[in-house]
Amino acid sequence: MQHREKIHVSWLLAVFAGGFIGGILRYVISDVTHDGTTMMGTSIVNLIGSFLLAFTTYGLDMKFDLPEWLLLALGTGVIGGFTTFSTLMLDFATLAPRHAIYATLLLMLNLLGGLLAATAGFLASKLVGRRDKKQW
Repeated sequence: MQHREKIHVSWLLAVFAGGFIGGILRYVISDVTHDGTTMMGTSIVNLIGSFLLAFTTYGLDMKFDLPEWLLLALGTGVIGGFTTFSTLMLDFATLAPRHAIYATLLLMLNLLGGLLAATAGFLASKLVGRRDKKQW
């Protein structure tokens, strides 16, 4: 059985606050791009979020050794609230009967583009470098 750390209330509040911010950002982008008919807003947030999650996890944390609550606020909260796989699937199911090729291309863009964006975030994190803990 795997040992888990005790969950702290501050971690839950950080995820809550981050999710609130990420959800609002997603709503604004979806509204601006008229996402209900195009899937573009969902695609934009998923690609940006894929990059940011990898960069935050492998770049910012490695460089600055961020506290757990801040990583949870940024990763699980903001980026988790910002990106959305379920909306992508719903948008695809809604758009596919009317525009099958377009919907399929956007779905592939999200899946392959998300993988490439996460890889780019990981590679960009290498540019940040790891902080030498002996200096502190």
